[in-house]
Amino acid sequence: MPIRVGLKTIKLWNESLEQQVCNYESEKREKGQIVFYGPSYFTRWKASYGETPMEEMIVGKSGTPCVINRGFGSSCSEHQLYYYPRMVRPLEPSVLVYECFGNGTYHGYSYEEIWELAQRVIAYARVDFPDIHIYLLSPLPELKDTPEDIRKKMEFGLMLQQYTEVTPNCYYIDALHNTDFKRKDIFIADGVHLNKLGYQFFAKMFRNALAKELERF
Repeated sequence: MPIRVGLKTIKLWNESLEQQVCNYESEKREKGQIVFYGPSYFTRWKASYGETPMEEMIVGKSGTPCVINRGFGSSCSEHQLYYYPRMVRPLEPSVLVYECFGNGTYHGYSYEEIWELAQRVIAYARVDFPDIHIYLLSPLPELKDTPEDIRKKMEFGLMLQQYTEVTPNCYYIDALHNTDFKRKDIFIADGVHLNKLGYQFFAKMFRNALAKELERF
């Protein structure tokens, strides 16, 4: 498959992506946690963006912190594959929550190419950690979506769902049919990223989907 982005040759890499990864690498984090990996839906779920951090909104049954946010904005599945050895593998996650759709078409990939690259991320995780549980998040609706956009996101979500149905320890999280994400008041001004209410619904969705995982912490 041809590489669309070029990573180190593009302005975005030098200004943002690599620095985000380096910042994460400087953190000391406990291994065996629930790792969220994906684009800016996760990146912005932090105090630096004025939001209650993911780590505080999703906790174990005992109240113990148990999630690690490894979102990096503007990334697509190509970046996520490239950075997997640095962003995910060292954490030795017991659970991986993965969003692969965001930004892929912006960087020039077809839906099939996005999914092909994402499957490599999943394959690496399953080989590195044979007992890992993987949760694949559907594309999220956005205010700018046309009926055709929604149709294509539904098709992509169906690919994810069908994969999880035949793959052990893989599960699908469906935001596209979640009524909370059909609201228009959950976005900031860009119509893409979530506001405080949106992140409350996000946290609720993940707490429900990860209920069995959270019982272990």
